[in-house]
Amino acid sequence: MSLALFPLGAIALWQTNQVVDTTVQLSNRIILSETERAAASERRLLERGRGATEGLAALIGPVVGNAAQCSQAMERFIRTQDLFVFAGFIDATGQMDCASNGVSADFSETDSFARAMERRQPMFEVNLSGAATGKSVVIVSQPVDVDGTFAGFISLSAPHDLTDVSELETARSLGMEYVTLNRAGRILSSTNGMDTAGHLLPTNVRPEDFVDRQGDTFSARAIDGRERLFAVASIIPDEVAVVGSWPTGRVARGGGAVSVWLPLLFPILMWFAGIAVAFLGLHRLVIRHIYHLRGAMRRFALGERDAPRLTLNNPPAEFEVLETSFNRMVLALMHAEAQAEKDLDEKTILLREIHHRVKNNLQLIASIMNMHARAATAPEARAVLAQLQLRVRGLATVHQTLNATSHDPSIDAQIMLERLVKEMAPLTETQKREIHVTTNILSVQLGQDQAVTLAMLAAETLTNAVKYIGGPSDTTRRLDVTFTRVDDTTLRFCVVNSIGAHQSPGVTGAGSGGGVGSRLIRAFVAQLNGKDEREETDTHYRFAVTFPLAPVTGATDPALARQIRGRG
Repeated sequence: MSLALFPLGAIALWQTNQVVDTTVQLSNRIILSETERAAASERRLLERGRGATEGLAALIGPVVGNAAQCSQAMERFIRTQDLFVFAGFIDATGQMDCASNGVSADFSETDSFARAMERRQPMFEVNLSGAATGKSVVIVSQPVDVDGTFAGFISLSAPHDLTDVSELETARSLGMEYVTLNRAGRILSSTNGMDTAGHLLPTNVRPEDFVDRQGDTFSARAIDGRERLFAVASIIPDEVAVVGSWPTGRVARGGGAVSVWLPLLFPILMWFAGIAVAFLGLHRLVIRHIYHLRGAMRRFALGERDAPRLTLNNPPAEFEVLETSFNRMVLALMHAEAQAEKDLDEKTILLREIHHRVKNNLQLIASIMNMHARAATAPEARAVLAQLQLRVRGLATVHQTLNATSHDPSIDAQIMLERLVKEMAPLTETQKREIHVTTNILSVQLGQDQAVTLAMLAAETLTNAVKYIGGPSDTTRRLDVTFTRVDDTTLRFCVVNSIGAHQSPGVTGAGSGGGVGSRLIRAFVAQLNGKDEREETDTHYRFAVTFPLAPVTGATDPALARQIRGRG
């Protein structure tokens, strides 16, 4: 029934909409026609002004250079006209020495002259206080070419009060008001006078856009706060437009909601009734069982294992099979999870034991190196053994960190680097130097491969920094270690050590020189895909390496739980 009624309702709706659209289009054409007819007097005025300026532009050429003859020609033209009250010629510099009233003027600094020079097209402007009459006038300008060269503009002025009063009364009797605007958005005339003409315009359209919207009709709120119907028609194509403002109650806009939907009311109600019956039956037989199944799956996915068994209320045979299959699947998964958790605990214990033994062995090697370093008499041997000892301690620190977080494949760089800095104490005691150490190490999770490489790089840079550290006195030496983020995917490790004035340039800190330590540092920087930076001043030596943060393989996706909740 629903499928049979739906095409009938769709056809009725389409036919009704076609009638409504046709009515609206006819209404729009009537509104545009009435708007153009109401502004007929303004059209005649502007067209006569444009025709007169074109005629003067063709005749004024021989007397353009003679101000007296040009003014006489303008005066003769005004005497023969009953429409225009002023005529003048403005040259390309903005100077008007040719005028029907014989008065010279300078327009070079006015906005209207600037717009005219920019466009060099026929223009229509307004002056609320005309120079010749002191009244509000419409100004029509036409560019003049002499021998193919631009010479200036012909300008004619016509008063506003020449508008046909009968046409204004006809427009007001229809409740219609209008405003004429030029391409720049300036108001040329209005049924309400020039003082309040801007209040008739809509709030959502810029005045300078009306010329490009000729032929449009739309509803909007006017600046004076009234909801009105607006129609935009052309007076002078691409130059002057008239905006008609109509009361919304006087024009049919859509034919009324009741008349449109009344033929469709019965089929729509029947269609909704059929859909409601189908939905209730579908909900009773299918949807409610799917909701129960989804809830059980969601609880199981979120880790609830107390009562995972699914029990449906009077389900169809198909859902009984689904219920049995789900319960069997849950039992199998719970058994597999228990076995996997047991295996994981065993592997975690084994892995922690491996890391613990490796760490102990490395610390044993470091202790043996320390014994040899104390027994050695040559300073070079002590330095070499101290460097090797710190490298071994760096590896031991990585395994110690892995032992503490064996359940996680990542390593916290803050814990690892701070332990390396503490491991530097035996080296400073061996060299009998008092060093003031400051650290600023950010907590960042690194993969095991990247953490080992960073640990070895830190051990080498710290060894070199302590080896070459100096200062302004024999008792005060500084060492700064920082590990920060450059951005979300880039990290920076930096070591700064103080130096003394007696030290040789180029061999004063981490990464300097050409020995084994420097070669190892370059190799570790390459393994990190990083870029190293060195800076040496009179007081300190700075070594920094910037490298990208590598993804941690095998890490748990933090969005997995949120994804499961979202599906539930």
